[in-house]
Parts: sequence; structure tokens; C-alpha cells
Amino acid sequence: MLSATHLPWSVTELSPDPPSCFSASVRRRHLADLVLVECTCSPNAGVRRRHEIAATDGEYLVMLMTLSGHEMVSQGDNLAQLSPGSVVVWDSERPAEFMVQDTLVKRSLLVPKSALAEVGQRGALRTGAVLDISAPAVTLLSRYLDSLSSTLDALPLGALPAARNATIELLAAALQDIRSAELCSGPATRSAAENFIDHRLSDEALAPAVVARALGVSTRSLHRAFEDSGESVSSFIRTRRLVRARDDLLAGHTVSQVARRWHFTDPSHFSRSFKRHFGINPSDLTTAECAI
Repeated sequence: MLSATHLPWSVTELSPDPPSCFSASVRRRHLADLVLVECTCSPNAGVRRRHEIAATDGEYLVMLMTLSGHEMVSQGDNLAQLSPGSVVVWDSERPAEFMVQDTLVKRSLLVPKSALAEVGQRGALRTGAVLDISAPAVTLLSRYLDSLSSTLDALPLGALPAARNATIELLAAALQDIRSAELCSGPATRSAAENFIDHRLSDEALAPAVVARALGVSTRSLHRAFEDSGESVSSFIRTRRLVRARDDLLAGHTVSQVARRWHFTDPSHFSRSFKRHFGINPSDLTTAECAI
């Protein structure tokens, strides 16, 4: 029943002392491509390993909210001990385990990762992350899901897209709280920024303000994270593009093609920047490659 209404799991009943009958009930409802599941169950334990992950149709982020009872959830290096009001998020593509320690009532929101992509980096997930239930964004999400659960069946069809989009936006805001807390240190901010930049180098609009907004930090904090190296955010972006440009030149692309692909003003501007960084003209590099 759990695998049919949530995602595939291998589940084992945990016999209570004294023994009693195991019981469980599940209510599953759709909100467009999102799934809201409410479950009540006796103590049990479950694992998701290679077999269960391979049997999963799609890629999901799952937000789990404990309404009553206690449950332990682990994924990656994170172990979450959940009590009433606790909220945790986990990734369907990573191994996970849970153990329900007493009669549990919980609510799960299954969100396709393709839906989270609609909100960009704000939907990024730290595997096994526990949401701070005192954070305003998490409180708002929790209360919204309470209201959604009680009204979903009565919502007219025309209201479903708005409810679906509001759910994703509120979840992204809650996830942003995690990222903002994690990125409070300079090294963590820089590492996250470098990763984001490397994945967005081909975006012509890539700039410090875009990076800061995606990471949920101020532009000033982003610049401060790069200060120790003596390199600005803009110069890091330029350097990474020059490295990619060099790879393209070695692959046989022309100077004009490479300059255009990596958003330099014109081939002359690209050539000057390339020589300043590498000490040779890009045309010399292509000539040397041809000679070889």
C-alpha cells in the first residue's frame, strides 16, 4: 500500500510489545502533477535501495510532515528524528530509510523535480534536510497544506492550477530558508556560487546579481565571499568562460564562433582577453592545433 500511494519502498512491520494487530490507512489526492498523501500507520520500518529507486517512475522531492507520533528518517549523512510538527525533505533518487516508532499520522507532498525547476535554484534540495518549523516560510507552508488538505476536494477545476503553483512557490520559499542558513559562511557561499556559475556559463545574462539571487544571498555577501582570493565574481565568470573558450578552440572551432558562444563583445575583445589570460593569441592556438 505504501509503495502504491507514495513511492516504492521495502517495508517491514515492527511488532509492538505486547503484540497487537497492525493497521494503516492512506488517503492520496492529486493536485495536477503534485500528490498529497496522508497516512496513519502502526510501527514499521522501510528502506529504499537500488531496486526500489529503479522501480520509481519519475524523479521527486518529497516533503514529509509529522502530524502526530514519531518517526526517524535518514538519507545521506542526515538523520532526522521527527516529532509532531517536524518537517523533512528527501530525494527520490537517493537511498533512504525510515522507522516509525509508534502510531504515526503524517502528510507527504510529492513534487516532481521538473516542477521545482520552474522556480530555478530556489527549489534546490539538500538531501535529507530538516526544515526549521519556526521559520516563517515553513510555518506558512505548513498552514497552507492544512488548509489545502481540508479544501482540495471542493476546489473547482479552475482553481487547481493556482493552488498547484502556490504550493510550489511556498515549498521553494521554505527550501530557500535552508540554503540561506547554509550559505551564511564565505567558503560555502563561494563554493555554491562557483557551482552555479559553471552550470550557467552559457547564459548571456549571467552576472553577480543573478548568482546572488539564485543563492538567496545579497550581492554584497557574494562579493565578500570572493574577496579572500583577490578575484571578483565577474572576473571569475570571465576566467571560466575563457577556459571553456580555450577548450573549444582546441576542438577546432574558429575564433569568431568561440567569441560569440561565450558572449564576448566581438572577436577583437575576445582575443585581447584571451592573450591577457593565457599569454598567447587564440589564433596562435588554432594555428598550432592545425599544425599538429
